[in-house]
Amino acid sequence: MNLLRYAAIALVGLVAIPAARVDAGSEKVAFPANFKSGVLYNVIDRDDQKEVHQQYTSREAIDAAKAGKPLPAGTVITSANYKAMLDPQGNPIRDAKGNLVAGELDRVAVMEKRPGAGAAYPENLRNGDWEFAAFTADGKFNPQAPATEVCMACHKPHERLDYVKTYFAMAGKRIETNPAPVPQGAVVATVVRFAVNPSRLIVPAGTPVSWINIDDVAHQFFVEGAGVKTEYLLKGQTGTVVLKDPGVYQYGDTFYPATESLRGVIEVRK
Repeated sequence: MNLLRYAAIALVGLVAIPAARVDAGSEKVAFPANFKSGVLYNVIDRDDQKEVHQQYTSREAIDAAKAGKPLPAGTVITSANYKAMLDPQGNPIRDAKGNLVAGELDRVAVMEKRPGAGAAYPENLRNGDWEFAAFTADGKFNPQAPATEVCMACHKPHERLDYVKTYFAMAGKRIETNPAPVPQGAVVATVVRFAVNPSRLIVPAGTPVSWINIDDVAHQFFVEGAGVKTEYLLKGQTGTVVLKDPGVYQYGDTFYPATESLRGVIEVRK
């Protein structure tokens, strides 16, 4: 990965610069026209979508994450989502490091933390005081984006991370240098380029099921109907669950619950 994918660039923070209002179709969140004046703290290759996501925030937010604290009021997080460049056959073009090459800006997603903003939402959706908005590349409200409630439901499980799914990247935590070993006898799936392989696992009851994260982004897997999930998995980490009751269980990623390539099935046999 290039340096931008492992280290934040120290630039002027978004919190220090008022967001310029553009016709965004949202009275609560302004399109941050100057978002590139902030810290580019994360670049994600979304192989599943053939996109490159570049994420910006303020220096104050970066400092808070590195200290393990909630992000300060006024924080704006911007994800500029670019289409990956494709070859004539429709395959993504990669650079010398194997990364996707960003092409045209497609859309922009924004989170903004404002005191008291969460009071407008029911508890089952409220993400502290975060608001969400989606915009087209030219700063207009994006009518094709999922509803705000969908975004809030996706971030809701991550209160521990101040509801910010890229909190680890902000904090500079990307790779686990001393991962726990895979349990003996475990059935293993690997996670790389936003996909689990194999996605379907067949195990005897009581056998450990482990996911090894080889991806550059964090993941966390939950098993529906079993009430169990792994810890947050940085690159190099292994997460394990044990299912004792026979049955067929669906699993997914708490960070990306709608991503089919990160979903799968565990069949537990007697």
